[in-house]
Amino acid sequence: MSVSNKKILSQEDISRLSSEYLNEGRKLEDWEITYVEIEEKTLTARVRMRSHFISPTDSSGFHLTIFSTLEFLSQLTIIHAHVWAGLTDKTMEGWMIECSISSKRPIRDPENIEVRMEVSSIKKLGDNILSITNSQVTDSGGLFEARLKGFLS
Repeated sequence: MSVSNKKILSQEDISRLSSEYLNEGRKLEDWEITYVEIEEKTLTARVRMRSHFISPTDSSGFHLTIFSTLEFLSQLTIIHAHVWAGLTDKTMEGWMIECSISSKRPIRDPENIEVRMEVSSIKKLGDNILSITNSQVTDSGGLFEARLKGFLS
């Protein structure tokens, strides 16, 4: 005879077990791109956090999240594709097809986030642009690696 491990959690249980960051802190994160340089298929940029959340369970203070990283890498991909297409204003919508981000070492400096994006493939497909990028996001000791595939239409 097997014993059921089923447990139904109450709202109180859910609340006690939930991440404060995901429930509230995420909404406090705000970043800005302060510098962009594009040379052919290489984009370098600097990003800083205008505001951020510090988790009460992270004794080391600030750490960059994958969520904010995905946002600013998406924005940089959109910027690169528009520049590549010779456009000076955003006229196309970006659509994420797939992405992966690995946190190799935590990024702890909210003021000095560096991005190096290599565009491994970019091409026009009719009125659309397909772009595949590989990026490294760093500070003085942290490292995230990311691959984004998306199109603009």
